[in-house]
Amino acid sequence: MPPRCTLVVLLLATLCATAATLLDFTSPSYYGQTESRVRDAIARSGRTTPANPDLLFLAIDSDSVSLDETLDLQGLFSSSSRDPGSRRALEIMCKGWPWNREIYALILDRLVRAGAKVVAFDCLFSASAPGDDAFRVTLERFKPQAVIGSNFVSPDNVERSSRIPSSYEPPAETLIPKTPTQDERVGFTNFFADENKVVRGAQYRVAFRERENSIATYLSLSARVVSKAGHPELIPNDLAEHLIRFTGPPRTAFHPRPLFEIFVPEYWEHNYRSGELVRDKIVVIGAEGKWQKDELLTPFGPMPGAEVHLNVLNSLLHRESVRDLSPFARAVVTILTAILATALWLSIRSPWLRLLALGGIDIATPFFALWFYNHQNLYLPCLAPLLALNSIVFFCLVSDFIFERIEKTRLRSTLQTRDDLTHMIVHDLRSPLTLVTGYVDILERMASDKLDPDEAECVTGAKRGADDMRDMITTLLDVGRLEAGEMPLRLQDHDLAEIARQAADRFAPVLRGRALRCEMPPEPVVVSCDPDVIRRILENLISNALKFTKSDGTIRINVERTGADVAISVSDNGEGIPRDQHEHIFEKFGQTKSGRQHRHSTGLGLAFCRLAVEAHQGKIGVQSEPGKGSTFWFTLPTRDQSGVNYAGNTQPANFKRIG
Repeated sequence: MPPRCTLVVLLLATLCATAATLLDFTSPSYYGQTESRVRDAIARSGRTTPANPDLLFLAIDSDSVSLDETLDLQGLFSSSSRDPGSRRALEIMCKGWPWNREIYALILDRLVRAGAKVVAFDCLFSASAPGDDAFRVTLERFKPQAVIGSNFVSPDNVERSSRIPSSYEPPAETLIPKTPTQDERVGFTNFFADENKVVRGAQYRVAFRERENSIATYLSLSARVVSKAGHPELIPNDLAEHLIRFTGPPRTAFHPRPLFEIFVPEYWEHNYRSGELVRDKIVVIGAEGKWQKDELLTPFGPMPGAEVHLNVLNSLLHRESVRDLSPFARAVVTILTAILATALWLSIRSPWLRLLALGGIDIATPFFALWFYNHQNLYLPCLAPLLALNSIVFFCLVSDFIFERIEKTRLRSTLQTRDDLTHMIVHDLRSPLTLVTGYVDILERMASDKLDPDEAECVTGAKRGADDMRDMITTLLDVGRLEAGEMPLRLQDHDLAEIARQAADRFAPVLRGRALRCEMPPEPVVVSCDPDVIRRILENLISNALKFTKSDGTIRINVERTGADVAISVSDNGEGIPRDQHEHIFEKFGQTKSGRQHRHSTGLGLAFCRLAVEAHQGKIGVQSEPGKGSTFWFTLPTRDQSGVNYAGNTQPANFKRIG
């Protein structure tokens, strides 16, 4: 692997990881919104907290606030005329909204006497109103079981702020008298929301100022309820920094019950089993949401404020709130992801396999994030690691293709220079080689008269070496011309079987114990070809068979018709060729491992055969296995008796090894 490429990848990984980390820290609006959408999708798909059966939702809904003033209360309570509390409550409800606050005293009295553990009012009572005195008396009487919502923050912080309020500026009038110390009946009703006004936690902290000192107290309605229910240890010190583990879509986990039903004897007896249903329950009373649009935006959609409090309560009771990772931990996750992307590049060399691996990681990431989300007190950062991973692999892919194009251009230029130099050298070698061959021919003619047998043998060897060198130079030049499409072919009708016999006859003196057998059809096989080129193809194939066949081996030449083609094969029972080298041996200078051991093998013969066969519109191939010999075949289009030349593209026959 080039060091320059590795250095570029490391630089890209560093830049992408740094950019993703800075983006996560600064969190511009578009990034924050995208991150929130991803997290909301994970929250909706992940595990939700099961609804605690000890939580009960009594809703101030449209049915409760729109009782008809002409309602026949005497007839309605004919079976229970001795219940003045219920009669008084329904009379107040029939007079329309806003209710006389005496109704809250009646609600609290009814529920506490039925055995409710805690009764929480998700309402704001910042200004005095009729019925306050009755409500105060009841609050004081049932102090251990009652919690009311109250707006004890300045107007700037009363909206669903993304900051935890830290100032105490009570309104001019309030239901609970102004006091510098905490009141255990009061719960702070505000929620923690992000910049998109999506509720994600419960704000709880207000600092009461006494001279130079400030006392942080729990004023969250949910925290106060859990504390009164006997579980103060479940309240984390950093409640506002926890995300809520929601129970699910709105109005499914905590089904709201109309508030007026507790004052109708028939409903109270049938639906509440005469109060048994509320025994030891935590009852939250608030607007149902659809009435007067008292709803807050959550990851699961709009929810009434009372239901959001129920979700916070549920999370606290189940210890299922979700703690976000710190900025440092998020940065560490992003850096580890960048290291993973770098390792992906270093371990996988193919750009397409690398891209496929990235797609697999991207598909698995949501499941990985869900796995983390479904564990307590951890929320995996989503966007920054994913951005770092994808950007690193993408930029590395671009750099790979740039480097590949540069290297291919450089290699193409080098190969062209090499080929030009080789052709020039080979071409220039022909002149001195012709001179050498001429003098050797003269010596060979003089050898019989003037030289002894040993000297004549030396001249014959020199003549053979000069001929081999001339054949190599001719083959190399012909391969170059065939590659460039500049080699002229003298195409005429010839009997291919006769050409095969002539090629085989040339090897009769050098068989040295090997058997060379020809199997030809009885009738001529006419093809349009250059006979010299086809003869050289066969001579190359036969020569290769001789090189790799044992001294007692057999070589077979077979010519047969296969439809509109004629197929010629040269088979031997030599050592064979492994499958992974079949394509390579037809390349220029391509050789098998055993072929490199032969000093007369240049790796040009089979390349010439392939190019020459393709120039004749034919095909060439090999069938071979180690230890079972080899069969080299090629096909050429034939002529029928009418002289029509068939240039069919059918596949060659599967040659079976002979002998």
